[in-house]
Formats: sequence, structure tokens, C-alpha cells
Amino acid sequence: MPSLGWLAFLMLLSACAAPAPPSDTPPPLLAVKQANRPVLAVLAAGDASIDAFDDAIGYLSDILPARGTETHLLTARRHRGADMEASTKSALLARLQAVRPAANGECFVYLTSHGNQNGFYLAASGEILKPDELDRALSAGCGAVPTVVVVSACYSGVFAQAPMTRPNRVILTAARPDRTSFGCGAGFTYTYFDECLIGALPNAPDWHAVYDRARGCVGFREHQIDATPSEPQAAFGADVDGLATPWASSKPDSAVALRFAPAPISYKPALVPISLDERDRQADQLAQYAASPAPKALAVTPGGLVSMVRPDNTGKRTEADVARLAVQRCEWLTGGACILFARDDRIAELMPSGEPPFHPLLLERSGRLKSATVPFIRDDQRPAIDAYLALSGPKALALSPGHTELGVGGGATMEDARRDALDRCAAGVRECLIYAENDGIVLGWGNN
Repeated sequence: MPSLGWLAFLMLLSACAAPAPPSDTPPPLLAVKQANRPVLAVLAAGDASIDAFDDAIGYLSDILPARGTETHLLTARRHRGADMEASTKSALLARLQAVRPAANGECFVYLTSHGNQNGFYLAASGEILKPDELDRALSAGCGAVPTVVVVSACYSGVFAQAPMTRPNRVILTAARPDRTSFGCGAGFTYTYFDECLIGALPNAPDWHAVYDRARGCVGFREHQIDATPSEPQAAFGADVDGLATPWASSKPDSAVALRFAPAPISYKPALVPISLDERDRQADQLAQYAASPAPKALAVTPGGLVSMVRPDNTGKRTEADVARLAVQRCEWLTGGACILFARDDRIAELMPSGEPPFHPLLLERSGRLKSATVPFIRDDQRPAIDAYLALSGPKALALSPGHTELGVGGGATMEDARRDALDRCAAGVRECLIYAENDGIVLGWGNN
């Protein structure tokens, strides 16, 4: 379970408050569902008073596919690289109007800053970018090609309605038009929405999946700190409903493989990518990891949650088990967006921005139950899931996120099956939850 100190840290948040349609015929719907189209990306951080906005566009720049991608970065920082422009209102509009995506390509526009009910704040010029201005610039530059627009700011839902909505546009925003978003504090690496959305990208098949995951993650984190829900908004144009992300695999696996690229550096507590205050507070736990025998794994969030998994008293946890459990438990505690930072005594290789990569989401929260992807258990326990699937209903499956107990329950009614499953799982004096009813996953976002 999350420590009280980590939840207290989360409480120290701040709100992120601050031409005619083209005549070209848009591409057919089936064409825009394909991944690996040439991408023209414009990524803009609107305020430099905190690092979170530039951190987000830096991370996105790192993970955009190298082939077929043209990227333009805009920042409010006074000292910027030669490849970056100032994110003034005039410069951003001029950049968007000047882009020329390939006929078979797409536009990806990511804007992150403070906002107010009139629009998106650009500190470098002290101006607000309004929805009608962004709409005209996109129509002039991106035209009719598939266009994904992400606006991460307070009140950014104003961009998910007319005039911004077009048949060729996917629009994702961090909040309702009348709500603030969260995570704009000096101690945050990313805002809540940026972190949840970026963490949802690696294995998402399309932008609908990205939005669903990000919305669930944001809602869960806001619930943890009893904040008024920001309620991220989305609009999917008729011609791009089902548009694949640039990161979508053409052959999605039934189970996400563990991903870990080790750096030539050994684990040290001082290297864990959380704030100095959090490293000091969790010094004992981070030192315990260093002293523990293999197999072991450490997953973290930029906000400071640490999920450590070591050998248990059964001696049956494998290298794959501990890494998978660390990520799944981290996702369960935070709603998603976790980093597999260490496996045994090696740490993850950092990206060019200096940030460690988020791991693809492993915790399945809905859909049909499959033995290979049931979380919180060791691989040698999967035959018990196969046996569960062979049973007739009513039946229920209970799991213990912090341990590896499971309970299979049955009865005359589903309520009887749930009670039986929880009793059997909790026989080991563990906290358990219902993961599946009959053959459907029911974890959702409410059981965390």
C-alpha cells in the first residue's frame, strides 16, 4: 500500500490554472487506422516557471519514432537549444501555419502549460492562445490530414468543442472547460495529465485507448488526494475514429512483454529518479533493495512511489515474476505510468532527455480473462487460472495485489461466489480484491 509520506507529498499539488475549413477530401477511415504514417510533430511548453512542461515535451520528443517524424519544439525558457523556438503566441501560430505534412502523413500537436477559461497560456509573450486561433492555424498548416491535438492545462476542455472539432481531428484535453487540472508544482516532474497520458502511450492500439487509460489514471490519482475531478475531455472526428498512435504495434501481443534496457551502471539509492526529499524519506527502503539478494526489481513513479519486489518465502519467484509484480503493483497503487527502474543490481538506461522510460502498462483492468495476463501472481500459479477458466459459473477470482494469494470462489449467486473467493484469498491474512467475475475482468478503476 502507498506510504503515508507519499500520499502527503501528493497533497502538495497545485492546479494548472492559467480560416474556413479546408476543402480537401480527408483520407478514408480505413487508411487512417494504420500505424507508422509519417508524423509531423509540434510540441510546445507554454511556461518555464516550473520544469514539468518542458519535461513532458522532452520526453515526447525522445519517444517519437525516428523514421518519418519531423519534430518542432517550442519552449518558454530563455536559454534554449538551437533546435528550439520561443513559445510565444505569434511563433506557435506561425509554426503551425507553416507545417506541411506528407499527403499520407499526420500531425501531432502537444501543448502543455497553465490555462484559463479563455484558452492556453504562453508565458513568453504573456498571451492566451484561444481555440479559434488554434483552429485556424491547424487548418492552414495540417489541413485535412489526420491531426491529433493534446492540450494539457486547466480549463483546456474549451479546445475539445467547436470550432476546434473537425472530422479529421482527435482532441484530448486535461480538464473540463470549467475545471482545473493538477500537478503544476515545483516538485513535479510531470503534471498529472501529462504523466498519465505519456505513460499510456507505449502499447496503446489507438487514441481511444490512450484517452481511456489517461482519464482513468488521472481520476484515480485525484481521488487519492480528494481533489475535485478534472474530468479530461476528448473529441474524435468521424474520419479518425480509431486512428492508431505512432507507437502502435502492427502485431499486438496478447501479453505485453517486460521491457528493460540496462545501463552500464549499478544501482545506488541516490540514482532513483524521485525528488531528493522523497529519497531521504525512503532511504531505508531504497537501501534494503540494494542489500537484498536477486531476483529483485524496483518500479517507481516520478512522484515518488516505490514498488519493490524481492524473493518471497516460497523461493519460487523468478526474474520475470519480480519485475512484472513490481510494475503491476506500482500501477495498482497509482493508476498507471510507472518506471521499471532496476532489475537486480542494474538500472534502466536513460533516454536523451535524461529521464527513464515509462514501462508499457501491464495491469489489465477490463476485458476477457486470460491466464497469461492475470496480475499479482507468479508464473507457476497460472495453471490455477486455467482451472478457474474451465469452471462453470457463477464464479469469481480474488487476488492480493501486495502478495501472491488467490482465491477461486463459486456459489448459487455471483454474490456468493465473490464472498467465497475473498474468503479463500484472505485465508493467508491478506488484503484481497475481486479481479474477475465469471470470465470477465472487473477490476476497473474503482477497486484500487
